[in-house]
Amino acid sequence: MNAYVGIDVGTTNTKVSVVTRNGIEKIYKLQTVKKKIDNVEFFDMDSIERAVRKTIKAIRKSYRIVGIACTSVGESVVPVASGEKLHDPIVWYDTCTKSLYEAYSGLVNRLAPYKISGSRDIYYYSLYKILYMQRNGIVEVEKVEHWLPVSSYIAYRLTGNAVWDMTQAYRSHMVDIHRRCWNEELLKAFNIPVEQLGKLDYTSSLVGYHDDIPIFLAGHDHLTGTFGLISLFGSELIFDSMGTASYTVGVATEKYNEFHMESPFMKTGGNIGIAFQDRQYYLASGMRFHGKLIELALKLFGLKFSSKRFERLNESISQIPTNCPLYIYANGDNIVGEDVDGINFVQIPPDCSQEQMLQSVYLYLCYTSRITVESLRRLLGRLPIVVGGALVENKVFMMYKASILGESLYYLNTSELTALGAAIATIRGAEDEETLNSLREKITFQRIEPRPQDVLRMNALYERMNEEYEKLLQRRGGH
Repeated sequence: MNAYVGIDVGTTNTKVSVVTRNGIEKIYKLQTVKKKIDNVEFFDMDSIERAVRKTIKAIRKSYRIVGIACTSVGESVVPVASGEKLHDPIVWYDTCTKSLYEAYSGLVNRLAPYKISGSRDIYYYSLYKILYMQRNGIVEVEKVEHWLPVSSYIAYRLTGNAVWDMTQAYRSHMVDIHRRCWNEELLKAFNIPVEQLGKLDYTSSLVGYHDDIPIFLAGHDHLTGTFGLISLFGSELIFDSMGTASYTVGVATEKYNEFHMESPFMKTGGNIGIAFQDRQYYLASGMRFHGKLIELALKLFGLKFSSKRFERLNESISQIPTNCPLYIYANGDNIVGEDVDGINFVQIPPDCSQEQMLQSVYLYLCYTSRITVESLRRLLGRLPIVVGGALVENKVFMMYKASILGESLYYLNTSELTALGAAIATIRGAEDEETLNSLREKITFQRIEPRPQDVLRMNALYERMNEEYEKLLQRRGGH
Protein backbone atom coordinates (compact mmCIF):
# COMPACT_ATOMS: atom_id res chain seq x y z
CA MET A 1 0.00 0.00 0.00
CA ASN A 2 1.19 3.54 -0.77
CA ALA A 3 2.12 5.57 2.31
CA TYR A 4 3.16 9.13 3.07
CA VAL A 5 5.60 9.70 5.93
CA GLY A 6 5.62 12.80 8.15
CA ILE A 7 8.58 13.35 10.49
CA ASP A 8 8.39 15.77 13.43
CA VAL A 9 11.68 16.49 15.21
CA GLY A 10 10.50 17.94 18.52
CA THR A 11 12.43 19.19 21.51
CA THR A 12 11.90 16.01 23.54
CA ASN A 13 10.68 13.40 21.08
CA THR A 14 10.75 12.79 17.34
CA LYS A 15 7.53 11.40 15.90
CA VAL A 16 7.17 9.61 12.56
CA SER A 17 3.64 9.29 11.20
CA VAL A 18 2.64 6.81 8.47
CA VAL A 19 -0.45 7.98 6.59
CA THR A 20 -2.42 6.19 3.87
CA ARG A 21 -5.85 6.78 2.35
CA ASN A 22 -7.16 4.82 5.37
CA GLY A 23 -5.86 7.45 7.78
CA ILE A 24 -3.00 7.36 10.28
CA GLU A 25 -1.67 3.82 10.06
CA LYS A 26 1.16 4.03 12.57
CA ILE A 27 3.10 6.50 14.72
CA TYR A 28 6.67 5.89 15.85
CA LYS A 29 8.03 7.83 18.82
CA LEU A 30 11.82 8.29 19.07
CA GLN A 31 13.95 10.21 21.52
CA THR A 32 15.33 13.54 20.33
CA VAL A 33 18.88 13.15 21.63
CA LYS A 34 20.68 16.23 22.96
CA LYS A 35 24.13 16.81 24.45
CA LYS A 36 25.97 19.53 26.34
CA ILE A 37 29.31 21.02 25.36
CA ASP A 38 30.78 23.74 27.61
CA ASN A 39 27.35 24.33 29.17
CA VAL A 40 25.68 24.87 25.78
CA GLU A 41 23.00 22.38 24.73
CA PHE A 42 23.03 20.96 21.19
CA PHE A 43 20.81 18.57 19.26
CA ASP A 44 22.69 15.35 18.45
CA MET A 45 21.89 15.24 14.74
CA ASP A 46 23.77 11.99 14.09
CA SER A 47 21.65 10.13 16.64
CA ILE A 48 18.44 11.78 15.40
CA GLU A 49 19.23 11.00 11.77
CA ARG A 50 20.16 7.37 12.51
CA ALA A 51 16.86 6.85 14.31
CA VAL A 52 14.90 8.46 11.45
CA ARG A 53 16.65 6.40 8.76
CA LYS A 54 16.13 3.19 10.75
CA THR A 55 12.43 4.00 11.06
CA ILE A 56 12.09 4.75 7.34
CA LYS A 57 13.75 1.40 6.59
CA ALA A 58 11.27 -0.37 8.88
CA ILE A 59 8.31 1.37 7.25
CA ARG A 60 9.48 0.33 3.78
CA LYS A 61 9.12 -3.33 4.79
CA SER A 62 5.35 -2.88 5.05
CA TYR A 63 4.53 0.07 2.78
CA ARG A 64 5.55 1.66 -0.49
CA ILE A 65 6.64 5.14 0.61
CA VAL A 66 5.57 7.72 -1.97
CA GLY A 67 6.54 10.88 -0.09
CA ILE A 68 8.45 12.10 2.97
CA ALA A 69 8.47 15.50 4.69
CA CYS A 70 10.13 16.65 7.91
CA THR A 71 9.00 19.41 10.26
CA SER A 72 10.89 20.51 13.37
CA VAL A 73 11.40 23.03 16.11
CA GLY A 74 12.49 26.43 14.87
CA GLU A 75 15.56 28.63 15.42
CA SER A 76 18.14 25.82 15.67
CA VAL A 77 20.40 25.82 12.60
CA VAL A 78 22.94 23.30 11.28
CA PRO A 79 26.08 24.44 9.39
CA VAL A 80 26.70 22.11 6.42
CA ALA A 81 29.13 21.61 3.55
CA SER A 82 29.52 18.90 0.86
CA GLY A 83 26.48 17.02 2.12
CA GLU A 84 27.72 16.79 5.73
CA LYS A 85 27.12 18.75 8.93
CA LEU A 86 30.04 20.77 10.25
CA HIS A 87 28.59 20.88 13.76
CA ASP A 88 25.43 20.07 15.70
CA PRO A 89 22.87 22.89 16.13
CA ILE A 90 22.29 24.79 19.37
CA VAL A 91 18.95 23.83 20.95
CA TRP A 92 16.43 26.61 20.29
CA TYR A 93 15.89 27.68 23.92
CA ASP A 94 19.56 27.81 25.03
CA THR A 95 20.46 31.19 26.57
CA CYS A 96 24.08 31.25 25.37
CA THR A 97 23.13 33.87 22.75
CA LYS A 98 21.76 36.46 25.20
CA SER A 99 24.95 38.56 25.34
CA LEU A 100 25.04 38.78 21.52
CA TYR A 101 21.39 39.79 21.48
CA GLU A 102 22.09 42.53 24.01
CA ALA A 103 25.13 43.75 22.06
CA TYR A 104 23.43 43.90 18.66
CA SER A 105 19.75 44.52 19.41
CA GLY A 106 20.02 48.18 18.38
CA LEU A 107 21.49 47.33 14.98
CA VAL A 108 19.09 44.43 14.44
CA ASN A 109 16.06 46.53 15.35
CA ARG A 110 17.16 49.17 12.84
CA LEU A 111 17.78 46.73 9.98
CA ALA A 112 15.01 44.23 10.78
CA PRO A 113 12.19 46.32 12.28
CA TYR A 114 8.72 44.87 12.78
CA LYS A 115 7.54 46.17 9.40
CA ILE A 116 10.16 43.91 7.73
CA SER A 117 10.57 41.00 10.14
CA GLY A 118 7.05 40.77 11.58
CA SER A 119 8.51 40.16 15.03
CA ARG A 120 10.23 41.78 17.93
CA ASP A 121 13.88 40.77 18.23
CA ILE A 122 14.47 37.77 20.56
CA TYR A 123 17.76 36.20 21.67
CA TYR A 124 16.94 32.68 20.51
CA TYR A 125 16.41 33.49 16.81
CA SER A 126 18.66 31.72 14.29
CA LEU A 127 20.60 34.91 13.54
CA TYR A 128 22.15 34.88 17.02
CA LYS A 129 22.90 31.16 16.89
CA ILE A 130 24.85 31.69 13.67
CA LEU A 131 26.75 34.60 15.22
CA TYR A 132 27.48 32.58 18.38
CA MET A 133 28.89 29.63 16.43
CA GLN A 134 31.00 31.98 14.28
CA ARG A 135 32.31 34.18 17.11
CA ASN A 136 33.16 31.26 19.39
CA GLY A 137 35.12 29.31 16.76
CA ILE A 138 32.62 26.44 16.69
CA VAL A 139 32.67 26.58 12.89
CA GLU A 140 35.06 28.11 10.39
CA VAL A 141 32.98 30.68 8.52
CA GLU A 142 34.60 30.15 5.13
CA LYS A 143 33.85 26.40 5.23
CA VAL A 144 30.09 26.79 5.66
CA GLU A 145 28.11 26.25 2.46
CA HIS A 146 24.69 26.53 4.08
CA TRP A 147 23.00 27.12 7.42
CA LEU A 148 19.84 25.01 7.60
CA PRO A 149 17.03 24.56 10.16
CA VAL A 150 16.70 21.02 11.51
CA SER A 151 13.74 20.19 9.24
CA SER A 152 15.66 21.30 6.14
CA TYR A 153 18.79 19.48 7.32
CA ILE A 154 16.96 16.14 7.27
CA ALA A 155 15.71 16.90 3.74
CA TYR A 156 19.24 17.98 2.76
CA ARG A 157 20.71 14.70 4.02
CA LEU A 158 18.12 12.76 2.03
CA THR A 159 18.41 14.77 -1.21
CA GLY A 160 21.57 16.89 -1.14
CA ASN A 161 19.47 20.03 -1.74
CA ALA A 162 19.44 23.03 0.64
CA VAL A 163 15.97 24.60 0.90
CA TRP A 164 14.39 26.62 3.73
CA ASP A 165 10.67 26.48 4.37
CA MET A 166 9.28 30.03 4.59
CA THR A 167 7.89 29.38 8.08
CA GLN A 168 11.35 28.41 9.35
CA ALA A 169 12.97 31.39 7.63
CA TYR A 170 10.63 33.60 9.63
CA ARG A 171 12.01 32.11 12.87
CA SER A 172 15.52 33.11 11.80
CA HIS A 173 14.69 36.86 11.98
CA MET A 174 16.66 37.19 8.73
CA VAL A 175 13.80 37.31 6.21
CA ASP A 176 11.62 40.08 4.76
CA ILE A 177 8.12 38.72 5.30
CA HIS A 178 6.50 40.91 2.64
CA ARG A 179 9.03 40.53 -0.18
CA ARG A 180 9.43 36.82 0.80
CA CYS A 181 13.21 36.91 0.50
CA TRP A 182 16.25 37.17 2.75
CA ASN A 183 16.92 40.55 4.38
CA GLU A 184 20.06 41.38 2.41
CA GLU A 185 20.87 44.55 4.36
CA LEU A 186 20.81 42.72 7.69
CA LEU A 187 22.90 39.82 6.38
CA LYS A 188 25.46 42.19 4.90
CA ALA A 189 25.86 43.93 8.27
CA PHE A 190 26.82 40.58 9.85
CA ASN A 191 28.86 39.26 6.90
CA ILE A 192 26.49 36.38 6.26
CA PRO A 193 26.35 35.70 2.49
CA VAL A 194 22.81 35.16 1.18
CA GLU A 195 24.09 32.04 -0.60
CA GLN A 196 24.95 30.50 2.79
CA LEU A 197 21.29 30.35 3.69
CA GLY A 198 19.83 28.68 0.64
CA LYS A 199 16.66 28.78 -1.39
CA LEU A 200 13.29 29.76 0.12
CA ASP A 201 10.08 27.92 -0.72
CA TYR A 202 6.62 27.13 0.64
CA THR A 203 5.46 24.11 2.64
CA SER A 204 4.76 21.06 0.39
CA SER A 205 7.26 22.14 -2.31
CA LEU A 206 9.42 19.38 -3.81
CA VAL A 207 13.01 19.37 -2.45
CA GLY A 208 14.38 16.38 -4.34
CA TYR A 209 14.51 12.57 -4.27
CA HIS A 210 15.89 9.87 -2.00
CA ASP A 211 15.99 6.38 -3.56
CA ASP A 212 13.22 7.49 -5.95
CA ILE A 213 11.09 8.71 -3.02
CA PRO A 214 10.07 12.38 -3.44
CA ILE A 215 11.04 14.54 -0.46
CA PHE A 216 8.79 17.53 0.20
CA LEU A 217 9.26 20.63 2.30
CA ALA A 218 7.76 21.16 5.75
CA GLY A 219 8.68 23.85 8.23
CA HIS A 220 8.18 25.13 11.76
CA ASP A 221 6.30 22.58 13.85
CA HIS A 222 3.30 24.67 14.95
CA LEU A 223 2.84 26.00 11.43
CA THR A 224 3.14 22.58 9.80
CA GLY A 225 0.35 21.38 12.09
CA THR A 226 -1.65 24.43 11.00
CA PHE A 227 -0.99 23.59 7.33
CA GLY A 228 -2.37 20.08 7.90
CA LEU A 229 -5.48 21.44 9.58
CA ILE A 230 -6.20 23.95 6.83
CA SER A 231 -5.78 21.19 4.25
CA LEU A 232 -8.34 19.02 6.05
CA PHE A 233 -10.68 21.71 7.35
CA GLY A 234 -10.93 23.35 3.95
CA SER A 235 -10.70 26.95 5.16
CA GLU A 236 -8.55 29.42 7.01
CA LEU A 237 -8.79 29.13 10.78
CA ILE A 238 -7.34 29.90 14.19
CA PHE A 239 -5.25 27.05 15.59
CA ASP A 240 -4.56 26.95 19.33
CA SER A 241 -1.58 24.60 19.70
CA MET A 242 -1.25 23.63 23.36
CA GLY A 243 1.98 21.97 24.41
CA THR A 244 4.70 22.66 26.99
CA ALA A 245 4.55 26.12 25.44
CA SER A 246 1.59 27.24 23.36
CA TYR A 247 1.17 29.04 20.07
CA THR A 248 -2.10 30.46 18.80
CA VAL A 249 -2.07 31.01 15.05
CA GLY A 250 -4.53 32.64 12.68
CA VAL A 251 -4.04 32.32 8.91
CA ALA A 252 -5.51 34.69 6.32
CA THR A 253 -4.78 36.05 2.86
CA GLU A 254 -3.99 39.75 2.65
CA LYS A 255 -6.26 41.89 0.46
CA TYR A 256 -5.24 45.53 0.97
CA ASN A 257 -1.80 45.43 2.67
CA GLU A 258 -3.58 45.24 6.05
CA PHE A 259 -0.81 43.03 7.43
CA HIS A 260 1.94 45.51 6.49
CA MET A 261 2.20 46.84 10.07
CA GLU A 262 4.70 49.23 11.62
CA SER A 263 4.35 47.78 15.13
CA PRO A 264 2.98 44.67 16.88
CA PHE A 265 -0.79 44.15 16.80
CA MET A 266 -0.83 43.35 20.55
CA LYS A 267 0.60 45.55 23.30
CA THR A 268 2.83 42.68 24.47
CA GLY A 269 3.89 41.66 20.97
CA GLY A 270 2.27 39.45 18.39
CA ASN A 271 3.98 37.94 15.36
CA ILE A 272 3.17 38.31 11.68
CA GLY A 273 4.77 35.52 9.66
CA ILE A 274 4.84 34.01 6.20
CA ALA A 275 2.24 31.29 5.68
CA PHE A 276 1.79 28.85 2.80
CA GLN A 277 1.31 30.84 -0.41
CA ASP A 278 1.83 34.31 -1.84
CA ARG A 279 0.09 37.09 0.16
CA GLN A 280 -0.94 34.59 2.83
CA TYR A 281 0.22 35.41 6.37
CA TYR A 282 -0.13 34.00 9.82
CA LEU A 283 -0.67 36.13 12.89
CA ALA A 284 0.32 34.52 16.16
CA SER A 285 0.99 34.92 19.84
CA GLY A 286 2.72 32.38 22.06
CA MET A 287 2.81 31.48 25.74
CA ARG A 288 6.21 30.32 26.97
CA PHE A 289 4.66 28.56 30.00
CA HIS A 290 1.51 26.63 29.18
CA GLY A 291 1.42 22.89 29.85
CA LYS A 292 4.64 23.57 31.77
CA LEU A 293 2.65 25.69 34.22
CA ILE A 294 0.16 22.91 34.93
CA GLU A 295 3.09 20.52 35.29
CA LEU A 296 4.70 22.91 37.82
CA ALA A 297 1.51 23.10 39.88
CA LEU A 298 1.21 19.32 39.97
CA LYS A 299 4.87 19.02 40.94
CA LEU A 300 4.18 21.25 43.95
CA PHE A 301 1.43 18.80 44.94
CA GLY A 302 3.60 15.73 44.28
CA LEU A 303 1.26 14.64 41.47
CA LYS A 304 1.62 13.49 37.86
CA PHE A 305 -0.81 13.90 34.94
CA SER A 306 -1.38 10.17 34.71
CA SER A 307 -2.17 9.62 38.40
CA LYS A 308 -5.56 8.79 39.90
CA ARG A 309 -5.02 11.56 42.48
CA PHE A 310 -4.76 14.12 39.67
CA GLU A 311 -7.95 12.77 38.07
CA ARG A 312 -9.80 13.20 41.38
CA LEU A 313 -8.37 16.70 41.87
CA ASN A 314 -9.31 17.64 38.31
CA GLU A 315 -12.83 16.33 38.73
CA SER A 316 -13.24 18.38 41.92
CA ILE A 317 -12.87 21.62 39.93
CA SER A 318 -15.08 20.56 36.99
CA GLN A 319 -17.75 23.08 38.02
CA ILE A 320 -17.12 26.41 36.26
CA PRO A 321 -16.07 28.85 39.04
CA THR A 322 -17.50 32.26 39.92
CA ASN A 323 -14.23 33.76 41.17
CA CYS A 324 -10.48 33.48 40.60
CA PRO A 325 -8.76 32.29 43.80
CA LEU A 326 -5.34 33.81 42.93
CA TYR A 327 -3.65 35.58 40.03
CA ILE A 328 -0.73 34.60 37.82
CA TYR A 329 1.46 36.36 35.29
CA ALA A 330 4.60 35.08 33.61
CA ASN A 331 7.52 36.04 31.41
CA GLY A 332 6.41 36.11 27.77
CA ASP A 333 2.64 36.06 28.35
CA ASN A 334 0.19 38.55 26.81
CA ILE A 335 -0.48 40.31 30.11
CA VAL A 336 3.01 41.58 31.02
CA GLY A 337 5.11 40.48 28.01
CA GLU A 338 8.85 40.41 28.63
CA ASP A 339 8.78 42.81 31.60
CA VAL A 340 9.03 40.13 34.31
CA ASP A 341 11.13 37.09 35.08
CA GLY A 342 9.76 33.60 35.59
CA ILE A 343 6.26 32.72 36.82
CA ASN A 344 4.58 34.91 39.43
CA PHE A 345 1.70 33.87 41.74
CA VAL A 346 0.04 36.81 43.53
CA GLN A 347 -2.84 37.39 45.95
CA ILE A 348 -2.52 33.83 47.22
CA PRO A 349 -5.02 33.08 50.03
CA PRO A 350 -3.28 31.99 53.27
CA ASP A 351 -5.31 28.77 53.23
CA CYS A 352 -4.90 28.16 49.50
CA SER A 353 -5.93 24.61 48.58
CA GLN A 354 -4.73 22.38 45.76
CA GLU A 355 -8.10 22.84 44.07
CA GLN A 356 -7.75 26.64 44.16
CA MET A 357 -4.19 26.50 42.82
CA LEU A 358 -5.07 24.24 39.87
CA GLN A 359 -8.24 26.19 39.14
CA SER A 360 -6.26 29.45 39.06
CA VAL A 361 -3.76 27.97 36.60
CA TYR A 362 -6.63 26.90 34.31
CA LEU A 363 -8.28 30.31 34.54
CA TYR A 364 -5.02 32.14 33.78
CA LEU A 365 -4.35 30.01 30.71
CA CYS A 366 -7.93 30.40 29.46
CA TYR A 367 -7.93 34.14 30.16
CA THR A 368 -4.75 34.66 28.13
CA SER A 369 -6.21 32.47 25.37
CA ARG A 370 -9.23 34.75 25.05
CA ILE A 371 -7.01 37.86 24.89
CA THR A 372 -5.12 36.33 21.96
CA VAL A 373 -8.19 35.08 20.10
CA GLU A 374 -9.94 38.45 20.40
CA SER A 375 -6.81 40.22 19.14
CA LEU A 376 -6.57 37.89 16.15
CA ARG A 377 -10.24 38.21 15.29
CA ARG A 378 -10.07 41.99 15.20
CA LEU A 379 -7.73 41.54 12.24
CA LEU A 380 -8.84 38.24 10.71
CA GLY A 381 -12.56 38.10 11.32
CA ARG A 382 -14.46 35.34 13.10
CA LEU A 383 -12.51 32.30 11.96
CA PRO A 384 -13.32 28.90 13.56
CA ILE A 385 -11.05 27.77 16.42
CA VAL A 386 -9.27 24.42 16.25
CA VAL A 387 -7.36 23.18 19.31
CA GLY A 388 -4.54 20.67 19.40
CA GLY A 389 -1.95 19.13 21.69
CA ALA A 390 -2.00 16.80 24.65
CA LEU A 391 -4.21 19.13 26.73
CA VAL A 392 -7.18 18.40 24.46
CA GLU A 393 -7.51 15.17 26.44
CA ASN A 394 -8.05 17.17 29.66
CA LYS A 395 -11.85 17.53 29.44
CA VAL A 396 -12.15 19.81 32.46
CA PHE A 397 -9.58 22.26 31.11
CA MET A 398 -11.17 22.18 27.65
CA MET A 399 -14.61 22.95 29.10
CA TYR A 400 -13.08 25.97 30.87
CA LYS A 401 -11.57 27.09 27.55
CA ALA A 402 -14.75 26.59 25.50
CA SER A 403 -16.74 28.45 28.15
CA ILE A 404 -14.45 31.49 28.32
CA LEU A 405 -14.29 31.69 24.51
CA GLY A 406 -18.06 31.20 24.36
CA GLU A 407 -18.20 28.86 21.40
CA SER A 408 -17.59 25.39 19.98
CA LEU A 409 -13.96 24.27 19.72
CA TYR A 410 -12.89 21.76 17.07
CA TYR A 411 -10.15 19.16 17.41
CA LEU A 412 -8.75 16.10 15.67
CA ASN A 413 -8.54 12.88 17.62
CA THR A 414 -4.74 12.60 17.39
CA SER A 415 -2.05 13.96 19.69
CA GLU A 416 0.54 13.92 16.89
CA LEU A 417 -0.93 16.66 14.77
CA THR A 418 2.44 18.07 13.70
CA ALA A 419 3.68 14.78 12.24
CA LEU A 420 0.31 14.41 10.53
CA GLY A 421 0.76 17.93 9.10
CA ALA A 422 4.12 16.90 7.64
CA ALA A 423 2.52 13.83 6.04
CA ILE A 424 -0.23 16.02 4.60
CA ALA A 425 2.48 18.32 3.18
CA THR A 426 3.69 15.33 1.15
CA ILE A 427 0.15 14.50 0.01
CA ARG A 428 -0.40 18.10 -1.08
CA GLY A 429 3.01 18.17 -2.76
CA ALA A 430 2.19 14.99 -4.66
CA GLU A 431 -1.18 16.52 -5.65
CA ASP A 432 -2.89 13.34 -4.47
CA GLU A 433 -6.44 14.69 -4.11
CA GLU A 434 -7.89 11.20 -3.82
CA THR A 435 -5.90 10.46 -0.65
CA LEU A 436 -6.59 13.93 0.77
CA ASN A 437 -10.34 13.53 0.25
CA SER A 438 -10.20 10.08 1.80
CA LEU A 439 -8.40 11.55 4.84
CA ARG A 440 -11.12 14.18 5.20
CA GLU A 441 -13.64 11.37 5.53
CA LYS A 442 -11.52 9.20 7.82
CA ILE A 443 -10.04 11.90 10.09
CA THR A 444 -13.07 13.79 11.34
CA PHE A 445 -13.22 16.84 13.58
CA GLN A 446 -14.69 16.45 17.06
CA ARG A 447 -16.39 19.34 18.88
CA ILE A 448 -16.34 20.63 22.44
CA GLU A 449 -19.60 22.46 23.15
CA PRO A 450 -19.88 24.77 26.17
CA ARG A 451 -23.12 24.99 28.13
CA PRO A 452 -24.89 28.39 27.87
CA GLN A 453 -24.93 28.85 31.66
CA ASP A 454 -21.17 28.20 31.81
CA VAL A 455 -20.54 30.79 29.08
CA LEU A 456 -22.46 33.42 31.07
CA ARG A 457 -20.63 32.58 34.29
CA MET A 458 -17.18 32.58 32.64
CA ASN A 459 -17.87 35.81 30.77
CA ALA A 460 -18.66 37.59 34.04
CA LEU A 461 -15.51 36.12 35.59
CA TYR A 462 -13.44 37.26 32.60
CA GLU A 463 -14.58 40.84 33.16
CA ARG A 464 -13.63 40.67 36.86
CA MET A 465 -10.23 39.22 35.95
CA ASN A 466 -9.73 42.13 33.53
CA GLU A 467 -10.30 44.57 36.39
CA GLU A 468 -7.95 42.74 38.76
CA TYR A 469 -5.15 42.46 36.21
CA GLU A 470 -5.49 46.16 35.43
CA LYS A 471 -5.00 46.92 39.13
CA LEU A 472 -2.00 44.57 39.29
CA LEU A 473 -0.38 46.28 36.32
CA GLN A 474 -0.93 49.71 37.81
CA ARG A 475 0.71 48.61 41.07
CA ARG A 476 3.68 47.30 39.06
CA GLY A 477 4.20 50.81 37.66
CA GLY A 478 2.01 50.80 34.59
CA HIS A 479 3.97 48.19 32.57
